Amino acid sequence: MKLLRPANLSLMQLVLLGFAGVVLPLVLLVVQATSAYRELSTQAGLTAREAVAFTRRSQSLQTLALDMERLSRQYLVVEDPTLLELLTSQLSSFEQLVKQPYLLFPVTSAQESLEALLNEQPEVFSGFAYFSQLVDLTDSLTSQTQQSVDKRLQAMQQQLEALQEQLIWQFLLLVSLSLLLVIYFTWRLLRPIDYLQKRIGSLANSHNNKKTQPLQKGPTELIQLDLRLNWLEEQLNEIEQQKAQFLRHISHELKTPLASIREAGDLLHEEVLGGLTPSQKEVTGLLEQNSRRLQQLIEQLLDYNLLQGKKQLASAPIKLQQLVGQLLEPWQPLLEKRKQQLVLPEEKLKLTGDISLLRSALDNLLTNALHYGDTSQPIHLRAGITASNQWIEVENAGEAIPPQEQARLFEPFYQGSSRRKGAVKGSGLGLSIAADCMKAHGGQLVLKTSQKNCIVFRLNWPTSTIQE
Repeated sequence: MKLLRPANLSLMQLVLLGFAGVVLPLVLLVVQATSAYRELSTQAGLTAREAVAFTRRSQSLQTLALDMERLSRQYLVVEDPTLLELLTSQLSSFEQLVKQPYLLFPVTSAQESLEALLNEQPEVFSGFAYFSQLVDLTDSLTSQTQQSVDKRLQAMQQQLEALQEQLIWQFLLLVSLSLLLVIYFTWRLLRPIDYLQKRIGSLANSHNNKKTQPLQKGPTELIQLDLRLNWLEEQLNEIEQQKAQFLRHISHELKTPLASIREAGDLLHEEVLGGLTPSQKEVTGLLEQNSRRLQQLIEQLLDYNLLQGKKQLASAPIKLQQLVGQLLEPWQPLLEKRKQQLVLPEEKLKLTGDISLLRSALDNLLTNALHYGDTSQPIHLRAGITASNQWIEVENAGEAIPPQEQARLFEPFYQGSSRRKGAVKGSGLGLSIAADCMKAHGGQLVLKTSQKNCIVFRLNWPTSTIQE
C-alpha cells in the first residue's frame, strides 16, 4: 500500500496531519517534563528521608556518646555491674548506628574514625578517656553530617536549575518547530488557493490564450476544483467564440438588407421616383434618419467585435484639431440648431496612436456628450501630452451619474438611468467601445468627474508603448 503524500491528501487529512504535527512536539515536551519532574521529585523525596535519618543518626550518636561518658564516670565511682551492662548495651547500639548504611550520603571521615576507634575497644572500666574521644568524634560527625546534607540539597538545587534550563531550551526548540510546521502546512493550503484565485481571475479575461498548467500538488478537493475550473474555462471560451461569431454574422447579415433599405429610402426622399407631399417627405426623412442610425449601431457592433479580437495597433501621428473637425462635421447641423458650442483646445497638439481606434473612442465620447448632456451648455474638449502619457477630456453639463451606476458604465450593452435625448434609443456600446480602444493602447477610459453640470470623461494612454 502506497503511503499518501501530503500533496495528495484531502483537506480534512491535511488539516488533521498539520494539527498532529504541530501538537505532537508540544505533547512530547509535556511528557518529558512530567517524567523529569517526577524523577526529580522521587529523588528529592528519597533525599529528604535519608537526610532526616542521617541527621537523626548523628544526633542519636552524640546523645549516646554523652550518656556513655557519664555512665563510665559513674561506673568508676560505684563499680555497679548494672551500670556496666547498660554501658555495654549502649556501646553496642552506638556501634550499630555508626555502621548504618546510606544510599545517598557518603561515609564521612568522622565516621571512619569512629569505626576505627570502636574496633580498638579497651576495657570500659579502665577509664573514661575512651568515651571522651567518642564524644569528640560524634561532635565532628554531627558537623560533617550537616555539611553532607547541605551539599546534597545544593546538588539537588543545581539539578533542578539545570532541568529547568534544559526544558526552556527544549520548549523554545519545539515551539520553533511547531511554528515551522504551522508555516509549512499553511503554505501547503494557501499555495493552491492562491493559484485557484488567479485561475478564477483569469476566467474574466476572455482573450487569455495562455495555456494554464493544471494543479498537480495540493489537497484533492482543490485539485478537483481546478478540474472544474478548466471545464468552466472551456465552456466560457466556447460561449465567447459563439458570441463573437454571432456578432460577425448578425452584423454582416444586417448590412446587406440595410443597404437596400437606405438606397430605396434615398430614392424616395430625393423624389427620384416622383414628387412627395410634405407628410410623405417627413416620413421619408424619418426613414433615412433611422436607417443611418441603424447603420451606426451595426458599425458599433463591428467595432466592438473587432476590439475583442485584439486588433494590431497602427501607430501614427495624429493632429487633434483635424480629427475633431472630421468627427464634428456630421453634427454641425444639430449643434447649429441647438445653438450649442463646442470649446476646443487652443494648442495644436499632435498625439500618437492608432487613428481609427482614437477616432472611434473620441467619437463615442462626443456622441455621449451630445445625447446625454445639457443642450443649453457648451461641451469642452481638452487634451494634453507629457513625456509618458497622453490624454483627451470631454466635459459636458448635465445630471450627475449615480454612484451605483459608475462601476458599470463601461460594460457592454449597459444603459444607466439617464435618458438619451432624441427618438432613437442607445445601444449601450459607446463607452464600452471607447474603453476597449484605450485598453488596446495600454491605457484606460475613466470617469474623472461626476457632479451636477460637470461630467468629465478622460481618455488616457501612454506615449512610449505606442511610439515606433
